[in-house]
Amino acid sequence: MTRGVLAVLASLTALLAFAQQPPKPTPTPPESPIDTSMVEKILSGDEAVEAGGGFTYDPAGRRDPFRSLLSRQAKEDLGQRPPGLRGMGVDEIKLQGIIKLPEGYVAMIQGTDNMSYLIRPGTVLYDGNVEQIDAGRVVFRTQVADPKSLKPYREVVRTLQ
Repeated sequence: MTRGVLAVLASLTALLAFAQQPPKPTPTPPESPIDTSMVEKILSGDEAVEAGGGFTYDPAGRRDPFRSLLSRQAKEDLGQRPPGLRGMGVDEIKLQGIIKLPEGYVAMIQGTDNMSYLIRPGTVLYDGNVEQIDAGRVVFRTQVADPKSLKPYREVVRTLQ
């Protein structure tokens, strides 16, 4: 029995000696500076907005959410018009006649400058282009910026009168 007691005492003293040793410090990684420039940029923007300035809105090609969906886009919003046929809108020209050639049909229109022009399928106008020319009609395709519309374009048909 003395051997058992001695063995228990020896293991207890070894355990106490191990517990009294100070723990080894864990190695800490070297500190790297934290990049706070983005946070400072956001905070400075918030301060500018609270002060009443510094707010800008970039539509990035999207429509203005505060403009009515029922009103059409003004002609001035489309930008500076180029000279000649490319500067005329589909609604501004008048169909004068349709000519049949061996290559197909060609339409004669009167522009806003009271001059006559010959147009073919693929001719580009200010707010659209010529899609098709038949014996008695011309089909134009114009872009539509209406989010309620199923098609992003609108077809305008002009007939001879």
